[in-house]
Amino acid sequence: MPTSRRISVLLLAYNQASTVRGAAESLLAQACEPLEVILSDDASSDETYAVLEDVARVYRGPHAVRARRNASNLGIGAHYNRLITESTGELLVTAGGDDLSLPSRVAKLAAAWDATGGRADLVASHFIDLLPSGELGKRVATDDLAEVTLQGWLARRPYIVGATHAFTRRVMSRFGPFIEGLWYEDQVMTFRAIVSGGGITVPEPLVHYRRGGSSQWAHAGCGSSLVRWTGVQNRRLLAEIAQLERDAEIAGCRDEVHRVLAGMLQRERFLEALVNAESTRERWRALGTAPTLPLGWRVGKLLRFVFPDYAAALKRRRLKRKAD
Repeated sequence: MPTSRRISVLLLAYNQASTVRGAAESLLAQACEPLEVILSDDASSDETYAVLEDVARVYRGPHAVRARRNASNLGIGAHYNRLITESTGELLVTAGGDDLSLPSRVAKLAAAWDATGGRADLVASHFIDLLPSGELGKRVATDDLAEVTLQGWLARRPYIVGATHAFTRRVMSRFGPFIEGLWYEDQVMTFRAIVSGGGITVPEPLVHYRRGGSSQWAHAGCGSSLVRWTGVQNRRLLAEIAQLERDAEIAGCRDEVHRVLAGMLQRERFLEALVNAESTRERWRALGTAPTLPLGWRVGKLLRFVFPDYAAALKRRRLKRKAD
């Protein structure tokens, strides 16, 4: 039986054997009340789970720690669902398998939550970039969630990073598990919080955050990779839209949210048609299925599929100019 603690820390890892030890040990070094710490591997093909097992096995300290793994790869949303079911805390602190939490992170998130009387449903913080070399980069401020209202979120989504978040079990119970295929939970959790108990931001960097990971398709550098990545992103964004619309219905503001998401949904539906087309002829036919979208944009996306290697070369060139 899991040890019941007020706060649970959930480490989600997948194929991160080279970084996950540091991430896990940074959580066990938290200087705060005793925690429930779950080190979870999403069926990695590398040694990630073995590392987590070793970290949990040798730990001696006040926190209740265990390593576990999924029998098959679930993806981020379903992985969260599983861990929320298996954990016991009322405040759930999230951590990535390639990030580092400062020793004061949980204590400061908990103090900020307690200062609201437990009202806030999301607690975030600033972060410091963790470079590929392992060196620290710039300090990055996220938006102040205490100032974000529903109308503000509808006008402009706040800048937030899910790797800095802690959220309540209460808000998850209200809206239920994430839908199948959800990958980007950051804005979903922000929306859930602002239409519930609200959110707050600790104005300090409490995480060393490693950017990139699965979003850096360009490392593969070829046309087939670009096409494949376009399909992956399309499915993830459609899942995010579906989740937000479902949550908005529960919150009683579906029409407002649907109006804001309508343009994004139309773009992703058009891309979905290109992704699922089985021939170039079918893709040319798809060009006429979304006449309200700018023609130049539709043609550009179409050409990504018709001439993928050329499109990938252009993408690499733009990324190189940006890096320079």
